[in-house]
Amino acid sequence: MESEKIKVAMYTPFFFPVLGGTEIATYNLAKELKAFCNIEVYTFNWIRTCEKDSYGLHLSCGLPEREMADGVDVHRYAVTNLPFVKNFSATLIKDISFSDFDILHFQGLHRLLSRFLLQKRVRKKIKILTTHALYESIRILTRSKYKFLVNSFFMMSLKNMKHIIALSESDLRWLIYLGIPRNKISVIPNGINPEKFEKRRNFVEKNEKLKILCVARFDKNKNYESLVYALSKLKNSNIDFEAYFIGSISDSEYSEKVLRLIKMNNLEKCIRIGVSIDDPALIDCYLSCDIFVLPSTMETFPLVILEAMYAGLPVVATSVGGIPDIVKDGVNGFLIPPNNSQELYEKCLQLLRDDDLRSQIRNRNKETAKNYTWNKIASSTYNLYQHLMKKYAKK
Repeated sequence: MESEKIKVAMYTPFFFPVLGGTEIATYNLAKELKAFCNIEVYTFNWIRTCEKDSYGLHLSCGLPEREMADGVDVHRYAVTNLPFVKNFSATLIKDISFSDFDILHFQGLHRLLSRFLLQKRVRKKIKILTTHALYESIRILTRSKYKFLVNSFFMMSLKNMKHIIALSESDLRWLIYLGIPRNKISVIPNGINPEKFEKRRNFVEKNEKLKILCVARFDKNKNYESLVYALSKLKNSNIDFEAYFIGSISDSEYSEKVLRLIKMNNLEKCIRIGVSIDDPALIDCYLSCDIFVLPSTMETFPLVILEAMYAGLPVVATSVGGIPDIVKDGVNGFLIPPNNSQELYEKCLQLLRDDDLRSQIRNRNKETAKNYTWNKIASSTYNLYQHLMKKYAKK
């Protein structure tokens, strides 16, 4: 007789219709894991907008409290905003505490104190964490005026986990540096969904211009200004190009700054901006452009680079976080230091001028990206679940 399936509660403060790397990863992983185990997603019933309340959030309780997303049961809970904690739901904590789940899988390090409260209340379940936004969280902690207090909660939260999934070798090194034992860490990266690339819409104009793509939310960490400066230099070369900036707006002041820079550098006719475009339009960008650029000052393991590689795009990206795990300098693209618009310009120019180089990289990237499908990532995650169930089996 087939053994009973492992029961998993996947917790994430944000979920669709919020669209970020963590949310996309949580959705795709849960969708693939349901073939291996019983899995449900627990999240808060709110979405972010450009407008903010007194705690920096704009709430919405108009989303369904419970729905099925591609076979995955999603539970949304009304939020109470508390100072420092930000998002809190006693009902969510109670429901998970009294459930029969075997594993509580935290997606990301967002909302530290609300996660910590849930961890402390749910004692008997196997708790694991995937390190979305690890470097970003560490940087925020070091700049907080309450860093000595918050830092202790952060470390207790990590050490309280039975196991941690690092998204990259960079995250692995950080966790070891923070004092997490190596045998409590597994490296399982993000993945891609090949089915997405079957959809397409004519979002990108059909012309002879060479096309540059950047997919990143409009946020200071994504460093769009460095790309704008590089494109202004590229405009003075003899390359006929156009660029596509695709991403949601998480910082309206920053997005306005980017628009001003575009205008100041007379790039309005060269850059097309897409905010919250649908999936087929984004796929059209990947499949229609010639190179992919990500000038971020910090990243963990960006899904957008994997998607660009699956579409065969050479990548120019900063050597931060887990990016060097997937981008090998001079092999499938180029790595540059953060905030170096001159080198960004030079690498873009090199790729745009060399058709043969782009063609060679295109073939390499398509093959490499096939190793990162969500089905394979889910299989590795399930193998970890099985290992932890045996290790911490109830006696």
